[in-house]
Formats: sequence, C-alpha cells, structure tokens
Amino acid sequence: MKKDAIRLFLAMILVIIPVGMGWTADPVKIGVVYPLTGPIAAAGSYQKAGVEIAVDRINAEGGILGRPVKALIEDGANDPSQSVSAAEKLVTRDKVDVMIAAWGSSPTLAVSASVTKKYGVPHVVDTASSVKVTKLEGKRPNPWLFRISPTSQMEAEGVEKHLVSKMGFQKVAFLSVNNDWGRGAAQEFATVVKRQGGTVVATEIINADATDFLTQLTKIKGAGADSIIVTTDQAQISLILKQYKQLGMTQKILTTGGGIVPEGLVALAGSEAAEGVNIITFFAPWFPELTKIPQEAKWFAEEYLKRGNAPKGFGECFRGYDAMKAIKAALELAKTTDKEKVREAFHKVDTWALSGRIKFDEFGQSYPNILVVQVKNGKPYIPEYMKP
Repeated sequence: MKKDAIRLFLAMILVIIPVGMGWTADPVKIGVVYPLTGPIAAAGSYQKAGVEIAVDRINAEGGILGRPVKALIEDGANDPSQSVSAAEKLVTRDKVDVMIAAWGSSPTLAVSASVTKKYGVPHVVDTASSVKVTKLEGKRPNPWLFRISPTSQMEAEGVEKHLVSKMGFQKVAFLSVNNDWGRGAAQEFATVVKRQGGTVVATEIINADATDFLTQLTKIKGAGADSIIVTTDQAQISLILKQYKQLGMTQKILTTGGGIVPEGLVALAGSEAAEGVNIITFFAPWFPELTKIPQEAKWFAEEYLKRGNAPKGFGECFRGYDAMKAIKAALELAKTTDKEKVREAFHKVDTWALSGRIKFDEFGQSYPNILVVQVKNGKPYIPEYMKP
C-alpha cells in the first residue's frame, strides 16, 4: 500500500513538473493597440477582455510552440497619431511577434502604413471596416495585414437580400460618424439600398464627440425617411435613440459595425428607446447554437461574464478572442515566430472562430458571419430569415 502511494506521488510529480517548468522559453509576444481612453474606451476595454480570455486559455492548454503567450496592450485612443506611436513602441522596444491594431479604420490605416508594413510585422485587424484597409485601387496596400472583421461592403451585402423586401427600408436616411468608417458605411449601404429599389432621402454626418443630434434627426424626419441606418459607437447611438424618442420619431433603425448589442442599448438608452432596433452583429452569444463551435461559444460568453465584464460588451469582446485564435493558428502552422514564415502561414489558416470561419483571401480578408439581431421586449431576437 505504501509503495502504491509512493508510485502515485512520483506520477503526480512527473505530471506537475513539466507544467510548472514548461515556461523556460521566452514568451510569444502579441502587441495590441486598442482605444483605452477617449470616446471609444469602453469598446477597447471589452476587446482587451477578449484578448485576455484567449491568452489565458491558450496558456492553460500549453501555450504556442511550447512557449507562453504574452499580450502587451497599449492605448491608441482610436487616434491615428497615438496609435502609430503605440504600435511603433511595441515593435521597436518590445519586439512583438504579431500585432493586433488599432480599432477604427483611420488609426488602423495609419498603423498599417507607418508601422507594420514598414517593419514587416504580421498585423491582424479585428474591428476596422473601411475597404481601404485591405484593398486600395484594386491592390493590397499591406501584404503583412490580415483582417477578420468584415468590410462595410460585406455588411451591406450581407443584409441586402432582406433590407428592402423584408425589413422595409425603402426611404432611407443615413446618420454616420465623420470618419473613414462612417462615411464608407453610408456609401456602401446606399449602393445596396438603391440596387434593391429603395431611395436615399438624406445623409447626415456627425462628429465622434457630438452629443446633440436634434438638428440632424429633425432634417431626417422632414425628408420623409421611413428608416435610418446609423453608423457610430454604442454610446453615441444610445444618445441618438433618446433624442429620436424625444422627437416622437418612429422610423425603423439599423445599426452597422457589429459593436452594438441589445443589452448595451437597453442599459444606455432605456428599453423603450431601444425597442425594435435592428443591429448588425457578427457573433450572437445569446444563440451559441448558430456557431460552428457552440460549446466554445457558450464557454466564452460565460467566462466573459464570470470575470465581471458587462453584457453590453458582447458586441466587441469576441473580436479580441478571435484575433488571438487567428494568430495561434498561424503560428502553429509556421512552427516558428519568424515573421516572414508567420506571414506566409496566415494565408493557410482555416479555422472556426466565434464570428465564423477565418480563412483569408488574396487581399488578406476573411469573411465572418453577418447577422441581424433585433431588440424585442428588451431582449435579443434573430428573425428566421437572418439565421445562417
């Protein structure tokens, strides 16, 4: 009996010691630039949580290439200049192996041109939606960049079949933030509306820090719009909804960009103002069965909440998690952190993530799910015609 106990103890040591001593190698360093201050700070914090969940899971499963993974996260404030400075510091000082950057289209374009292309660093984009990030005048502007978030064109085409015929967006007004993302989304969705026989009756542009939208909403109301397509962040959309309700407006609303969730609108705008809003999203944590990895999707949603994160961040947190899944897949295919070999490996990645399949085309663009979630009785609801 005593010998059996000794054998069991030695077996436990053999199991525990490799795990405890496994991190003798230097970590694989992932540089991350997210907005952690400024108007978009909440979105950046949600995505940061997604990265951290992925890193913890990867390390618990043995790391990558037998090495621990370390995420070095810097604040870019969704500002091109600050994002470039943060990314350059991560590359030149911290010697990161791969980069995730930089939330909005404008800072992402800046980091792509001034840092990752210049220094030859694999660059994963998990949020920016301007088509110019992956395709400019028919060419790929940065061969080191790989995007898992959809372009605004992909979003528009993803809802095109139902936008006019089933959702009833016939006389459409646009309310868009004044940056590459907002202006680009208005252009792409306008193309789809017209192609499906609808008309564009108004286009209003707002500043990212604006809080008063009564003038723009009054113009939209006067233009005879029956629907509004809104492109900006969740906090600003919530203010818009409050003022929309104040004016007694009843136009149908669709939000673009994927960062909005029913819980967020209800919490920030109130259930009455949020009711009936249509939300484009790429991951529906409330319906894990719609993904190809339902068990992992369910686990992720539970883990995210278990860590004290707010449900209103569900529209953003998955992006950081999926970016890490793409990076892990590429590094394991490359079997090295050599940047050129990792870049080549990204072209061979074919894996399932929370937002759908990650597989890159010749421009470095992946094609995630495009879903529409409605706020119905204050809760998420997906119409049958929008289920994948």
